[in-house]
Amino acid sequence: MTHIIDKKPNVIVRLLKGTVPLLKEIADFYRFFWKTSKSEKVIVFFSEHQSYYPYFEGIIEKLINEHKQTLCYITSSSDDPILQKSEPKIKTFYLYKLLPIFMTFVSCKVFVMTMTNLNQFYLKRSIKPVHYVYVFHSLVSTHMIYRYGAFDHYDSILCVGPHHVKEIRKHEKLNNLSEKKLVEAGYYRLERVYEACQKYSSNKTTKKMVLIAPSWGVANILESCGERLVGLLLDEGYKVIVRPHPETIKRSPDIINLFATKFDNNPDFTLETSIATDDSMLKADVLISDYSGIALEYAFGTDQPVLFLDVPTKITNQRYKELGIEPLELSIRKEIGVIISPKKLETVPQVVSKLIANKATYKKRIEKLRDHYVYAFRHSSEVGAKYIIDLAMGKND
Repeated sequence: MTHIIDKKPNVIVRLLKGTVPLLKEIADFYRFFWKTSKSEKVIVFFSEHQSYYPYFEGIIEKLINEHKQTLCYITSSSDDPILQKSEPKIKTFYLYKLLPIFMTFVSCKVFVMTMTNLNQFYLKRSIKPVHYVYVFHSLVSTHMIYRYGAFDHYDSILCVGPHHVKEIRKHEKLNNLSEKKLVEAGYYRLERVYEACQKYSSNKTTKKMVLIAPSWGVANILESCGERLVGLLLDEGYKVIVRPHPETIKRSPDIINLFATKFDNNPDFTLETSIATDDSMLKADVLISDYSGIALEYAFGTDQPVLFLDVPTKITNQRYKELGIEPLELSIRKEIGVIISPKKLETVPQVVSKLIANKATYKKRIEKLRDHYVYAFRHSSEVGAKYIIDLAMGKND
């Protein structure tokens, strides 16, 4: 009897935890459609996770501060910090289970997203005349790690660099698709890292820092050789930060627990489970990655080299070779760092040391590559905000 009584409060707590977000959703759904004025929802942003706000941040700040534009921000994370934001020009709403219905009937001039595959699965374009704008959350190419047709149902795409324009136009031509509006917009997240790096002052007397930040999937660094890699670096006297991909944290908690358990007592080891800040990139002397977009963010944001472990390539779109264009995340690796086979893992500490010693050479090379591959560097927020406000005012129709 005692056992049953002890369990009852837990059941009630679980029920309440499930009910409160749903009630919040219903209230926010009603508030958006019936309590928010038409002028306040001309521009709507949607984020599927709280970690995606940094990709919108620059554009949003320009819209509300320079263009004095009120906007709506929809998030599918009930604990998204933006829900507590007190900025009057940002109307925030939480929608998760009701999101498909919301998407179907939303009425606004401009809908801004960083989520791919619009209209491919359960989230469809609105039945109303809405202009959909895609904002990239990575510098990597469009045709290998994204699903086939991932960008087909957007009206405008804020492209990071010329590689995006080339790939999208080739895909449209091969598939007889109407041309989307492609904007030479750049990449705010990169600029944020770069600006912070210019101000960052490291303690030169401390040990050298290595950041391990791979992509997610079965063959990624953490799952294939991460435990041994961390051990080798720690044994050689390096400080090590492991920053798993958010999808790895969500899908492979056992891997995360393994690192937390084995290395948690080592003062030179840090397990970072949030990508909301850029601190680890600023602290690191070298990044170790595979094909993740963070490799380009790190190199172009800090002017420092990357060590690539040559694990099997992550291919989401099996048709990517149809374009006849090598993805940027493959073609650029030898120019911004070195590639090491996992079979030669024992050489990694020595290679890291050489990369640190050759920082000045890599800096000059990386600066030139950034100028070539990134549009509107340090001005992306102005470009993106101007384009979106013009759409909202009917200037780009």
